[in-house]
Amino acid sequence: MKIMRMTDKGKLRFIEFIDSHKTDSPQEFPNELLIPSEFAETIGGDTKMLDELNLDDCLSTAKGLDQVVSDLDLASAERDWGFWTWCSAYLFYRLCKKSGSKYKPGEIPIWIAEPDNWRRYYRHYLASIWQVYAAHRDKEDELVVLLTGQVNTPGELWAQIAATQTLITNPSMLDAIYQLFWDNEHQKRKRGAGGSSPRRLTKVLRQFEKTFDFMAMTGDQIVGLLPPEFDRFKEQLST
Repeated sequence: MKIMRMTDKGKLRFIEFIDSHKTDSPQEFPNELLIPSEFAETIGGDTKMLDELNLDDCLSTAKGLDQVVSDLDLASAERDWGFWTWCSAYLFYRLCKKSGSKYKPGEIPIWIAEPDNWRRYYRHYLASIWQVYAAHRDKEDELVVLLTGQVNTPGELWAQIAATQTLITNPSMLDAIYQLFWDNEHQKRKRGAGGSSPRRLTKVLRQFEKTFDFMAMTGDQIVGLLPPEFDRFKEQLST
């Protein structure tokens, strides 16, 4: 099967399907979304590339999506909501969470890419992690602090940092987040990285943004600015 791009009519049909799973009468998946029709148009390539994605590994998936974008020569992939929305529809049953036998699709932005609204776009399971990977592919080792675990379970650290575009696109900020929250010895996020600390960190950084030029600073310098409440993370800095 060829990889496709969803149309406006396809988006509306996909939303209808998603919403039905929030009722007592869930619809069968509309297979017309996956074939050339008024709902989708062909791009090329092969869906085998999507089938091979390891959705249990967020970083691996982001890297795989980057290869898909390259192979399809999608020069404006960050704006191509139809491509990302179609991919999420194609992978719906692999990505969608379940409670017992029932699918729980969650909110619409998880599935429908909205490149003109970053606060919603970063929530898309696929488009968001690809864009962050594409922005920092030369820092793959550090990206693991944000892109870890399952694609459909991004966690609080991702939710807080990725929601602020000026933070997530700054290479020095990625260095700082990696230093603070990644346990290099045990290859996992540090204890406390998924609780209230990311929310507090984002609040502090937004305050500092008014005074400091983070783009002109190193990760070490950003970490050095943080108040004593983050000392417990600083004391465990990865080496």
